[in-house]
Amino acid sequence: MMAALIGVAGLYSSWRRLALAGPGVVAGSWLLIVLSGWIWCLGWGVEFGTVFACLALSVAGGVFLLLNYEVRERKSPRPADTQQLVINPRTWGRHALLSIIVFPVAGTLSVVGSILLAHEMPWIPVNQMVLAVLLIPVIWGAAAYWACADPLPGRPAIALGVGALLSLACLYL
Repeated sequence: MMAALIGVAGLYSSWRRLALAGPGVVAGSWLLIVLSGWIWCLGWGVEFGTVFACLALSVAGGVFLLLNYEVRERKSPRPADTQQLVINPRTWGRHALLSIIVFPVAGTLSVVGSILLAHEMPWIPVNQMVLAVLLIPVIWGAAAYWACADPLPGRPAIALGVGALLSLACLYL
């Protein structure tokens, strides 16, 4: 727990630009966080250690967020903007492409990538299945976020498609 707490403290100090900040502090903080997960796994086994490491990291992050808490006066709400929403037909193609990237391509990558990762773990099949099921929405969300945030929609489409094809090839060939 202490390694995670010190690691989060280092990240917090860099985020707040306190006296103890810099790239070395950030790298050391991430190293301590990874080390804390390894220590938890050594002490409790992989299944419980991973859960306890994530919980310790969440608690440590919550403590530092509470340190940042401040009470502010409420501002009076601004009147609602009642302008007419303009729909631009020129953006329909981009949004259609993003829908194709986000739903089938990112979804396929998240499913087969999670199954491949879980299949390679040296765990019993039940734990592998649970890992795959829990990772699917995380990977899908990250892939969808990247696809929507990237200004070039072709880049995530190609990368996600190649990742899905490689995962399928590793699983079934």
